[in-house]
Amino acid sequence: MINQSECGQPPPQLSWTGERMVPNASDMATELLHWQRYQFFRPWYEDRKIVDAASGEGYGSNYASVHAAQVTGVELCSNTVIHARQRYPEVEFVQGDVCDFDYSGADLVVSFETIEHLPDPQQFLQALSRCPGAIVISTPNRKFHSPGNRLEDKPLNPYHTVEWLPEEFAELIRLHFPDRQIRFLSQENRWPGLIREGLDHEAMYTIAVIDGWELPRWPRLGLAMPTVDNAPAVQDAVLGLTRNYPGEIEIAVVANGSGEATLTALRQLRDGLPHIVRLVEEPINHGYGVGANIGLDHLWQDAWFDLFGVVNDDVLPAIDCVCEMVEAFRHLQALGHRPGIVGPTSNIVQGIQQRDIGPFGSYAEMLYRAESYHRRHANSATEAAQIRGLFFLISPECLSAVGGFDPRFGFGNHEDDDHNLRVRHAGYTLWCADGAFLYHEGSSTFRQIGIDYFDNQERNQRILLEKWGASSMEELMRAENLPETVSVFVPLSARALRSTYTARINGQDVDLVYQASSVELAAWIVHKLQSKPAEDRVRLLQALAA
Repeated sequence: MINQSECGQPPPQLSWTGERMVPNASDMATELLHWQRYQFFRPWYEDRKIVDAASGEGYGSNYASVHAAQVTGVELCSNTVIHARQRYPEVEFVQGDVCDFDYSGADLVVSFETIEHLPDPQQFLQALSRCPGAIVISTPNRKFHSPGNRLEDKPLNPYHTVEWLPEEFAELIRLHFPDRQIRFLSQENRWPGLIREGLDHEAMYTIAVIDGWELPRWPRLGLAMPTVDNAPAVQDAVLGLTRNYPGEIEIAVVANGSGEATLTALRQLRDGLPHIVRLVEEPINHGYGVGANIGLDHLWQDAWFDLFGVVNDDVLPAIDCVCEMVEAFRHLQALGHRPGIVGPTSNIVQGIQQRDIGPFGSYAEMLYRAESYHRRHANSATEAAQIRGLFFLISPECLSAVGGFDPRFGFGNHEDDDHNLRVRHAGYTLWCADGAFLYHEGSSTFRQIGIDYFDNQERNQRILLEKWGASSMEELMRAENLPETVSVFVPLSARALRSTYTARINGQDVDLVYQASSVELAAWIVHKLQSKPAEDRVRLLQALAA
């Protein structure tokens, strides 16, 4: 999917031995579960002094440092520390034993998947007890990592010294922190490994939280994803969006006139991730706008979400893309800016959202480039006049006020401009989350179904200007008053007006009454009249003169 001829290579990475997580080298499940833990606690990093006990390769310490006042990574292996210092220069990495380190200056200590590796876990907990701030410790559930084992048995993982069941681990933590507030979280044993409050005996991992603040609450997202015969891209996008967000996401995949092979693949995706994927099968291709409306309507009717959104099927988010967008919403709402829509930056998009993060030729290289870009632009948002429809989040209040995309724009192009205008006239603002980067393949659906992208764009721009009574896009974007003929609200159930007269123009079936330009209509008439007798021309002229 990602293919650029000129690419920069990230620094050499550590080999994955199974002992520590190495980004883009470990298996997908290992990466997923580790990233979920670091991202879940992101709100706790802001402006605090953090110690990452057993920081390993350093990726998590680096992630926290984007938001924290100071991060110190403590790691016993000298070679790993040397690597981390070279790879992540923004973090202070210290070679040392986590059982002897002085945690007294930390606001927050995080230690993910450490305690089960240590020869003396009790010594480690005693050292942690000197931290005056919050402490977060995670460990695997023995039931799933060493099934059938007892507490005294050697774990199946050769790098582990001991493994606990959730209740055993809870007892250990309570014993060492008797006078402090203790809460337990559980990481689910299913994709994407979400973290829930409470002690769950069926969890894959148990997390102890000693003291601290209000637990992070990540909004529940409902996204609509139209697609046409592009099942592999849908799967990549679904997995990418969910593995890099620590909250619930449900995605209504709208199969727009897709073939049976595509439907079979999408059904398998839905059956494998029933808590994430909803599949809506449409017999014809309604286009992006109506497809998105169908997905949004499906989500709106069946469930409650904190934020809704639409997303293309040919996108891959960088590590913190969705988190950045969600946090932008939270901060903008708190500041009273009344955000209606928040979108990301991307490599292929028009306007303020277009960003160049440097050359890359693979997914791993894209993540490396995006990491540096994210550090420079995190926690920043820019107000925009236009947010493109390749991916955006929309508040329920804004969605209720403006509805969906106007179906008159057919397969796509400029339906997002029209939607943006209606959002602004409804009194909401549009924002670009500057640190959120989204890789976009670009116009893949148009190429796949044989539509001339630029011809379609030109036709839909004409339709947009006619709808709003403007002579140019510049005039349209400057307009302050809503024309009397335009309604802010478009129902999600709306469908395009269609006549019985269509023609194939540049690979697209164009409605000659509601979509074709005057030139296209005239050309079609001339073509038809070429083989007609003079009497037919007379009848046409009489009809036009009537």
